[in-house]
Amino acid sequence: MHATLREIRKTPEGVKIAQRAFEDFIAHHDFRLPREVVYTGCGSSHFLSQPLAMATTRLGGRGVSLPCSELLYSREFYPIGNPELLVAISRSGETTEAVNALKSAGVPKFALTAYESTLSREADYSLIVPAHEESVVMTHSFTAFYFAYLQLLLESFGRETFDAEKTAGLTKEMIRNESYIREIVENFDFRNVIFLGSGILYPIALEAMLKMKEMAIFWSEAYPTFEVRHGFKSIADEGTLVVLLADKPFDWHDKLTEEFRGQGARVLTVGRRNTGADYFIETPEVDELLTPVLHLPVIQLLAYYKAVSLGLNPDRPRFLSKVVKW
Repeated sequence: MHATLREIRKTPEGVKIAQRAFEDFIAHHDFRLPREVVYTGCGSSHFLSQPLAMATTRLGGRGVSLPCSELLYSREFYPIGNPELLVAISRSGETTEAVNALKSAGVPKFALTAYESTLSREADYSLIVPAHEESVVMTHSFTAFYFAYLQLLLESFGRETFDAEKTAGLTKEMIRNESYIREIVENFDFRNVIFLGSGILYPIALEAMLKMKEMAIFWSEAYPTFEVRHGFKSIADEGTLVVLLADKPFDWHDKLTEEFRGQGARVLTVGRRNTGADYFIETPEVDELLTPVLHLPVIQLLAYYKAVSLGLNPDRPRFLSKVVKW
């Protein structure tokens, strides 16, 4: 069995690891997250920084997200304002841009990582979530990082935190769709895939696009759900799979599904109800801030099985390494 698959299946365990990391942090630190925060990372860590920034804003603060390289070299083009904290994210804690971005900060520094590392040592505070992975691509650690930091965000803003055991159980339910996801890939040899999401699920669509590129070396796109109608839909035809991440579908989602099917594409809807799609995976009703945790295993499994169907080893994607350094 590929390490990547084992690690996706470890998502429920990762949620529990995240909870322990959160509890350990608050037990040993009086620090609580401020309201004005800039988040940064590279690759998957950047896509993780986006829902964390969105969650900060949704809870009444102000979160801004941008890639480490943009923070280092083009920050004057972004509405950073006057942040009270910089949060740098890196699974290894050794990514050059992430370390340099943290060093460049003129504000308190916070590291989100899986290891005691250069990043954690450079930071004033570090939340270490030891959801370790053998494979190159980031899978269950993404979910674990998100959940641990979300708990700290809720605690810091005086909100009730989520039940980790229940959340882990819900991710286990989502992973039970593995056979169905494998069947979709085996029965439909799609040539490209479009991931769609709105709000906090848009960066999950971006992460899905990246997972498909990393594992399967495959043509994948990601757009805000309804923005796809403005020119981008032209690439969808009988060889396209459209993955619609829709927590609470409404009539526009139904119309969009019908539109894509009219172009010959097939649609997979992941959400509370079917939108008239060819394939459907139901998600349980949860707080909107928890929806990424439910959708992530689905998109990771889809990328994994597409890679396997193409005869690729998702543990060792070409040209990539676990730690990116200059």
